[in-house]
Amino acid sequence: MKVFRIDNREYRVGDCIKPQNEYQSKLKGDKLKVEKLLEKNRPENKPSRNSIVMVFESFESAKSHWTIQTNSKFYKAEISNKEILHRGDFNKVEELFININEPDTAENIASEYWNGVMTENPKVEIFVNSINVNEVISESENERKNAYRIRAGFDSVRNVRIITEGN
Repeated sequence: MKVFRIDNREYRVGDCIKPQNEYQSKLKGDKLKVEKLLEKNRPENKPSRNSIVMVFESFESAKSHWTIQTNSKFYKAEISNKEILHRGDFNKVEELFININEPDTAENIASEYWNGVMTENPKVEIFVNSINVNEVISESENERKNAYRIRAGFDSVRNVRIITEGN
């Protein structure tokens, strides 16, 4: 199955992307609270979010995430179903961020995330140990900013390639 990775590191086709094991150490405030709550609620049979490579199942979910990740790169890879360690809905992580200061609600959302509960329009994130890059979709900050402008509904876009699936 094809999957999509957003990463600040630069890779080329054929390169292996492995976990950084440092994602959570760079977080602050409510983002850190969210990750700590997810870790607290993580079942023993699931890997820590800090020890995996997270990829998106759909191009559009990855693109949406890419638009808000400054200086990030957009990659495509292939995985097999047997490589999947966890499937979760990134919307649940975003919902958790909104509700992080409401303990009972936040605990429930964290449990739903780990149990694979999906929202109506899920942004499916998949945990794997590593991926090999099949395609570099974009490493251009200008293309990322342009995609953000389009997503935000701005009328003006820069004279750069518009990223769509298959181009």
